Amino acid sequence: MSHPVAKSTTTMETPRPEDVVNSYFDAIAAGDFARVRACLADKGFSNRSPISEFDNADAFVADISRVSAILERLERRRMFIDGNEVCVIVNYVTHMNMRQVTPVVHWIRVANGKITYIETFFDARAYEELFQVIKDVGR
Repeated sequence: MSHPVAKSTTTMETPRPEDVVNSYFDAIAAGDFARVRACLADKGFSNRSPISEFDNADAFVADISRVSAILERLERRRMFIDGNEVCVIVNYVTHMNMRQVTPVVHWIRVANGKITYIETFFDARAYEELFQVIKDVGR
């Protein structure tokens, strides 16, 4: 004879990967980098992009928080979900001496309700030129 199994009503359900990723981009758009950090895994986090690599969530957040001074808005164009992987295409609308729209693709992995990996793809030529000017000025 089988006995019914009691179900716990106090367990918290793990958020869907797309919800975690949406929270991450909501926080970036709001300039809330404490909330950005809360979306990232404490252990096992890594990030790769054409201009930087991080294996530490705190260092990554410190670096990306610099964009808040020039970020006007994020335009989310498309999101594709495959299990725990999410691909997001966004436009970063920034303004320094002129408005610029940079299309960016983020490939993001989520585990246990936290982002563990972000690989970012975009045309980094403008950034390479900026970094070269900074190097030249420092000489």
